Amino acid sequence: MNRAWTNPLTVAVSLAAAVVPFSGVLADDGDLGGNRYYYERYYASEMSAAQAFLETVVKQGRWTDRSDKLVIIDVRDATEYSRGHPDGAYHVPYPRIYQLCTNDARSEDGGTCLQGGTTTASMPDDQFFLTVEAMFPDKSQRLALLCRTGSRSVRGGNILSAPEEFLGPEYAGRGYSRVFNIWQGFVGQPMAPIKGSSVVGPTNTVTTVTLDGGVTASGFAPYQLDLNNDGLVNIEDNDGWRYHQGLPYSTRMLPKLLNDDAMPYYDLP
Repeated sequence: MNRAWTNPLTVAVSLAAAVVPFSGVLADDGDLGGNRYYYERYYASEMSAAQAFLETVVKQGRWTDRSDKLVIIDVRDATEYSRGHPDGAYHVPYPRIYQLCTNDARSEDGGTCLQGGTTTASMPDDQFFLTVEAMFPDKSQRLALLCRTGSRSVRGGNILSAPEEFLGPEYAGRGYSRVFNIWQGFVGQPMAPIKGSSVVGPTNTVTTVTLDGGVTASGFAPYQLDLNNDGLVNIEDNDGWRYHQGLPYSTRMLPKLLNDDAMPYYDLP
């Protein structure tokens, strides 16, 4: 049975280490598992941006076992990738290849539209899977998926790990066994203060979050912290690869890492 992908949060909330009980219904075989968006999880596990950096950039060319090599697949769109990505990350944009922004207004990291936008080029679920499969035919290849905050990468990771659940029974047995989601993404989300085992919100109260289908979950809506103490609470304080973690990134557009479907869009605003 094919599964349609649903967006689980209709209220934007950044959740940290602990969340008060979730009352949603999981898929037959999916595992809630731990990603920050309440998405069911078919892929192996979450991975930190720091671990992905150590295993792909720091160890580059120095793997003791090449069969255990980790590869980053950046699923952000063409504009996001071209304006900064982990060194050596392959680009397979999913599900959006390019988004035309109103008045060409984008966020300071060069990614999302500030005033709304229109997706003018997309990659279907099956095309995403087949593209990765052609690149990495070994289904035991270790793959770490990266997006902006850790949402699109979960979606892609699930499809790669359990294609029969999303694409149909003809894909049974073709899933990857070692797919990881880079939790924070390239930009990340606000960090939240922790007190004991709970995320501390502005009023120290539990906030009800409504998921798709009317299902509710309880969590804390956290403060955003001024982590770099510059007097501003902004994107520089987010927990992703580029900002609070401060990991190196590249703007080099190496042909072997680029995506054919994204080629017409890399140089667009």
